[in-house]
This record gives sequence, structure tokens and C-alpha cells, in this order.
Amino acid sequence: MFRNTVLALGVFLVLILVTPVPADEGQRVRFDNHKLVQVELKTQADIDTMLSISTDYWSDGIGIGVFDFRVLPEGMDDLKASGLEYRIKHDNIQELIDAEWERFQRPARGAWFEDYRSYAEVDSYIDELVALRPDLISRYPIGTSIQGRTLFGMRITSSEGGEDKPLVVFDGLHHAREFIALMVPMYIADTLVRSYDTDAEVRQLVDEAVVYVVPLLNPDGYEYARDVNRMWRKNRRINSGGCRGVDLNRNYGYNWGGPGSSGDPCSNIYRGTAPFSEPEAAALRDFIIATPDIKGHITYHSFSQLILYPFGSTEEPPPEPDLSTFMELSAEMADAIYWTHWKTYTDQAAHDLYICSGICTDWVYGDQGILSWTIELRDTGQSGFLLPPEQIIPSCEENFAAVKRLMHHVAMPLRFEFPAGLPAWLDPNTETTVRVDIVAVCGAVQPGSERLFTRIGASGPFTESSLTPLGGDAYEGALPAAACPSTMQYYFQAETTDGAVLTSPAGAPDVFYEAEVVNVVVFLEDNFESDQGWIVGWPGDDATRGIWNRMDPEGTVAQPEHDHTPAPGTHCYVTDGDAGIDFTWGDVDDGRTTLLSLPLDLAGAHDPIVSYWRWYYTAYTQDDVFEVDITDDAGVTWTNVETVGPEGPETSGGWYYHEFHVADFVNLTSEVLIRFVASDEGAYTIVEAAVDDFLAADYYCEEIECPGDLNGDGQRDQADLGILLGNWGCTGGDCPGDIDGDGDTDQADLGFLLSVFGVPCP
Repeated sequence: MFRNTVLALGVFLVLILVTPVPADEGQRVRFDNHKLVQVELKTQADIDTMLSISTDYWSDGIGIGVFDFRVLPEGMDDLKASGLEYRIKHDNIQELIDAEWERFQRPARGAWFEDYRSYAEVDSYIDELVALRPDLISRYPIGTSIQGRTLFGMRITSSEGGEDKPLVVFDGLHHAREFIALMVPMYIADTLVRSYDTDAEVRQLVDEAVVYVVPLLNPDGYEYARDVNRMWRKNRRINSGGCRGVDLNRNYGYNWGGPGSSGDPCSNIYRGTAPFSEPEAAALRDFIIATPDIKGHITYHSFSQLILYPFGSTEEPPPEPDLSTFMELSAEMADAIYWTHWKTYTDQAAHDLYICSGICTDWVYGDQGILSWTIELRDTGQSGFLLPPEQIIPSCEENFAAVKRLMHHVAMPLRFEFPAGLPAWLDPNTETTVRVDIVAVCGAVQPGSERLFTRIGASGPFTESSLTPLGGDAYEGALPAAACPSTMQYYFQAETTDGAVLTSPAGAPDVFYEAEVVNVVVFLEDNFESDQGWIVGWPGDDATRGIWNRMDPEGTVAQPEHDHTPAPGTHCYVTDGDAGIDFTWGDVDDGRTTLLSLPLDLAGAHDPIVSYWRWYYTAYTQDDVFEVDITDDAGVTWTNVETVGPEGPETSGGWYYHEFHVADFVNLTSEVLIRFVASDEGAYTIVEAAVDDFLAADYYCEEIECPGDLNGDGQRDQADLGILLGNWGCTGGDCPGDIDGDGDTDQADLGFLLSVFGVPCP
């Protein structure tokens, strides 16, 4: 369930720079004592009042709710007198800009993706990639900027995969101040090149597609933003009347000049004098028109964590089947991003956010018929355009996951899906059936080519078997019986009618799926989709708000938008979970709240393990922690299992996995309980917690003498094989050669004996 805390009323973000552009472009514009202020707007009158104080709101729209504004020092008296409720998030924005500028001056700034890079550094790094792998990457400049800088382009592919490969294009930094929008496309190029030999999935994608990356479409504006005015957005054209710049993302020829753009040369959304009046937009246009077979395109911007598909200039949707494709792929890319670092990117039509005309995505799709997206990168307003450098690599990593999903769609003719999931463990000495759907995307499956490859253990050849058609896209395969403990490794394969061989996972057999062969006794498994009777509350709880609640959470900065369970799961336990009007609305306040598990009867268990996924967010405090405790006497005494916080990477949101052996903390009794305690102990703090996918289970192997040793001589050899074959086909129980205990001597028994053949008994 998505709840957008920004109620967009069609008012597009227009950052009006109060400080005029200096005549000397070497003189840096400063924002001393400009404050980043969070304001609660309850009525239209509140909105009008706040816009009279500051028009620089750091969001994609404005309405009823809580919004961030940049307020000049002299505007603070008006804000105080307005009666609006507000808090200061940062007292001096210039300090953030100075810290960034100070980093830029250092001669050595760590690894390349640990900080934002200049035009010259980008130029040099592309040369480095080309020198490293000239067989994979080449320079492909597409034109020059209005001030004469080269618009870098890169072409990435391998010599494999034939001649008629589909093409995908990634571009960045239409808007100068959106620094992260340069780093993400650079990371795409870097990863495709550097991981080609070590990542089987990357290798397959580079073999099957041609990738073009244009990372820096507005180099003049970018260098100006770095050196002079950090809030600069447009390019550097000199307009009539002396104002500078055209908004490149209002200069494209599809519905140019409509709502959401401006004819005022001083406006931040000035569209230019005509469609493609700017050499930067015209260069991308000419490149796309001259390059056939482009199947997909993403343009990167910041900020808001959004995946936007056409149209932005009209509320008319794309025709079918494109609309369904946009919706499905957008959701899949959002899902891929989420499962990388647990960040929610909302997928929607661009016009649902605001109307804007003359944008790149509309032209690429509306004029050229290419599937095209705008992705608004991190964050959702905490740092805005001044995204800290420590968020560069996570932002790049999560968006590369989305890139792979798009490339799979345009480049891979078949897709493998597992509607029932894949097993994490297998019952010993038992054949296991698995279901796979092989879906034709842009090809057709060659009948009879569907295969399952398996092996027991971590080395040796895989054994090939056919998949059984179930009708439609569905197939079934059998993982052979194996002894406990052991590991089953396996992968799937199919061919297209034109001879392409596809595997799942991509890159098999170098990569594969894996399951442990072990006996499992589950004491409690709960994904919280239904109420199994967990208890909220314990003596000493005193929180006044943010009490544990089982629900579909409403995403905010502090709490998850989604539970951890893969779709169609929706519910988890979360501290309140109601987003309200702001991320401060339903958090834990004024004390502690406890979530108590069902009783676990672990008496007589072998070595039970408890695992769960947890979410914790705390801000503006050095005091608050999230505690997990266990008891073996129904709560008389408690032992701490883990304490999260008050600082560290796991205190800023995101789902994290934890497991522990129960016997490391308490005795194995029939009165074991687990509790999760979230506390708000500091003054004006934000605390949110969540728990999902709880599992308490015992994993063990039965103590059996030697399965497969049919003659009891301590060996599993030819003599045992002779006994099994001599009783082949025996049914009804009491069958010599029945190794797996199902009463028959059959293929499963033979498969198991062959898997351990020649292995001495323990």
C-alpha cells in the first residue's frame, strides 16, 4: 500500500534563486544562514502564507502536509510571526555546500565512486575504462554543449551474441545541481565493463545487448554548479534580457511549450525559444534518431525516489500493450531497487506527479516509440540536491539492479519464473519436485529443449534431466534424493527456436541455485499475513504512541513502505505504521513498546535457530536502542540477544536479517519466548521499528548407520548396487533396496545410491 506524503497539486518545483547570478562567473554564490525548514501546511491559506515567505520548496509538489523549504535569514521573522508549525532541519545550508566544496579541493578523495566528480575527472575515467577493456567499451561522443564541451558517450558490448542486438540507452544530468544523476550512469558503464569477467549475469547482458551511456548532458551547467552556484539547474545559454540558461528537460519537441514549462527566460523551467533550440537536447535527439534498434531508455534525475513513465505532458496514457509493459516493468524495477537496499521508489505515470511539457521521456517514447523512463534518484527530501557522498554507491547499486531488469526484458528472449518459489532446504533421501515457468518474451521456446541440471555437493559434473510440460508456460522437474547433510546445486536451461541458449540463473553453470539437504522441524513460522496471536505489551511499557501493530505499513523516511515478505505478502509488525501527515506522526514516543512471540516448546530439540528480519530507524538522538531478548522461564528472567543502536548503519532504516542459536543464550525448555522492544528515551527523537518473517526451527540429521549400505559391510559399492537392481520394481513395503523408506525399490533409490556410490560409511 503506497501513501504519497506529498499531495501534488500540479505545482511544479521551481527553485527561485534569491541571490542573483554574479556577472563574474568565478564568484561563488553563497547561501549563508539560509535554513532548511520543515513546515506543516494544514490549509490553502497556510500554503499561500508559506509561499509568500519562500518559494524554494524542496519537493515535487506542494499541498496539505509537511514540506521542506529553504528560508532566507530575513524570512525567519515572517515565518515565526505566521503561526505555522515548523522545525529547523538545518540551520545553515551553506555549511553543507562548504563541506562538499572542501572535499572537491582535496588532491585525493578515495575511490572514484566515493565522491562527486568533475567534468575533467569523468573524461579521464572514461579513458581509463577504454584502456582497460577496449574489447568491450569505446568512446561515442554525441555532440558538444553550448560552451563547446564534449557530450561524452560510451558504447558497451562484446563480440558475442550475433549482429542484431537490441540497444538500451542511459543518460544523466539534464539538470546541473542533480549531482547523483551523473554518478549512476557512470556506475552502470563501470560495472558492465569491470564485472564482465566475474559476474555471469553481467556477461550475458553485455553479450546479448548494446549499451550506450551518456552520463553528462549538461556539462556547462554542472561545472557552474560545482564552482559558482550550487543550486543552478539549467544550461548556460545567454538569453534575451541577460538571464542565463534553458531547462534542457523542457526543450524536447514532444508537446513543447505546454503546461509545466515557462516562456520566461529567467525561469528555472524556461523551455527555450523553440523545440531543440539547445545543442545538448538536439545532440541526444540526433543520436537516438540515427541509432536503430533502441528498445529501452532511462534518463536519471534527482530527487524523490520515483520511476516515471510517459506521459508527463498529457493525462492520456500510452496505448496497449505499451501501457501494460510500462506498468509491469516499472513495478519490477521498483522491486529490484527495493530488494537491494530496502529503498522504496514509487512507480507511476509522470503526469500523476505534475504536468510538464517538452520533457525527454515523452519525446523518446511519443516521437520515437522507444520504452522510456525518468528515474528520480535518492533521496526523498532529507538532503535533496546535497545528497551525502556516502549515499552514492548504495544509490548506484540499487539502480543497477533496475538496469539489469530492464536489460533482461529487452535482451533476453526467455524469462524463467518460479511461482511457488524455490526450496531453501530438502528432505533427506527424498525426491523433490520443483515448478518453473518459461515465458517467451521476444522469442519462442524450442519444444523439448527444457532441462534441469543437478548435482549433489559443490563439485563435479551436473546431471541433465528433462523438464515435464504441464501446459502453457509451466514445467516440472525433480531434484534427486540426497543424503543428510549435503548440498543440492541446480539450474534450468531452455533454447529458443532460433538457437539461443538461456539459463536460470543467468551464467549457469558458473552460478546456480542451492538448497541444503537436512531434516527440519519448524516450531513457529510467521510472516504476519494473518494473526497467529502475538502479544503487544509487557509490564513496564509506557510509550504513548507508536505501539506495535500488525498491518500493511505506510512508507515514510523512517518506516518501510513494504513488508519484507515477497509479494503477495503485505503485513508485518511495525510501530504504529500509520504515516499520518509526516514521518514524525506515528513514531514511538515517550517510552517503550514490546512485541511478544508465541511460546516455543523447544524441550528436546537438537539445535534450534531463531531468525527474523528487522527494521529500525532512529534520528536526532544518541540514546534510543532496539532490543531483542529471550527467556526460558516464560518471562521471569530475560537474556539480551542483540541491541541495535544508538548509532551505526542499521539504525537508519532498511530490512536486516538476524539469526541466533537459542542454546547460546538460554536452556531449551517448553517456556521459551522472544520479545522485541522499541524505545524512545531521548528528547525530540524519531524512532520506528518493524519485524517480519519470523522463524524458529531445528535443523539436524538423523543418526542412521549408513544409507545405501544394503549389505551392511560398511561400503556403498557394486555389491549394494547389485542388491538394488536385483529387487528393482519391488513395491508394497519390505523391499530390499528401498533406501528412502517409501516402500518401493525404484528410480529414487537408485539416484540416491549413485549419489553416494564409493563414499565410505561414517
